[in-house]
Amino acid sequence: MTTPSRAQQFTRLHEVLSRQYKAKPADPALPVLEHLMFAAVLENARYAVAERVFQVLKTEFFDWNEIRVCTIRDLAEAGEGLPDPAAAATRIKCPLQHIFESTYSFDLEELRKLTLGQAIERLQKIDGVSRFMVSYVVQNALGGHTIPLDMATLRVLNLLGLAEESEVASGTVAGLERAIPKSKGVEFAWLLHEFAAEFWADHHAPVVAKVFKAMDPQALERLEAWEQGQLEPAMTTTEATPLPAPIAREDTAPAVQPKRRGRPRKTDLAPSTSDQPTAADKGAAGQTAEPIKGQPEEAEPTAATAPSPPRKARTKTAEARAKTAPPKKAKTGRSATQKKAAKGEKKKKRGGK
Repeated sequence: MTTPSRAQQFTRLHEVLSRQYKAKPADPALPVLEHLMFAAVLENARYAVAERVFQVLKTEFFDWNEIRVCTIRDLAEAGEGLPDPAAAATRIKCPLQHIFESTYSFDLEELRKLTLGQAIERLQKIDGVSRFMVSYVVQNALGGHTIPLDMATLRVLNLLGLAEESEVASGTVAGLERAIPKSKGVEFAWLLHEFAAEFWADHHAPVVAKVFKAMDPQALERLEAWEQGQLEPAMTTTEATPLPAPIAREDTAPAVQPKRRGRPRKTDLAPSTSDQPTAADKGAAGQTAEPIKGQPEEAEPTAATAPSPPRKARTKTAEARAKTAPPKKAKTGRSATQKKAAKGEKKKKRGGK
């Protein structure tokens, strides 16, 4: 038996889904901006829930400008029932802010006048717009042939064996638009999205198991493996791992004491004797006192360590040194008269010469 091609499997999926759901395509006459905002709510959600939330936005808020200035928290409260209300609120608020800052209005009808390629390029430049939102507007508002794919739809196609994991990451499935003709594109997209949203809400819903068995019995095995892969990382991150107890090691290096500045104290040089028995304790126990290990015994004073002599002895030594020193020659002084006489004699000698 030959394996059916991917195009044949897409056709088979359309037939199976048409027996489970009844398509209700969107009104193409709606404004382009409303198509964009509805796509922001519809992503990964059922059509009934998305329509209810969209009506809440249009009735409880005055206009799109009030929604633009509203907080994400208030918009998330209005989106109660969606798979991710906060993400849907961001997909609503960010595009509205970008459109208002670009055109100072909330009108995208000019996209109908552009070519399909130009319109897609303009839509992709809007902040906060997802790939699903662009494809939805192109199909339902601009008449282009594309199949909107959100994360729920991509995961369903992957479990059915119709999309590789790399295609799920890229957000595109090769051959999908060629396998489904344009005349059936809107209906197929509606059926596939409704089934994927039901799967996203409950992986084990009866209709999910029924479609999986009809398409590929191994899809249930892939679902189980995917769920285990999804749950294992969450369990490992949430469970607290106890820290191992410290193991005592004999070869642990002793703690290094910080160096002290200045002269070492006596308590640092001599070991502590608080834990050793004293001489009185040993005497009470009948033991002979022994010198403490590590403490130097008292030594007799030597010449190097002899005490300094008294003050009187030092005085006598100085006197003895003074007596043995050689006497100094006394200076002979001459009177002023003798000096004059000596000068006169010198003059006479010079004159005689």
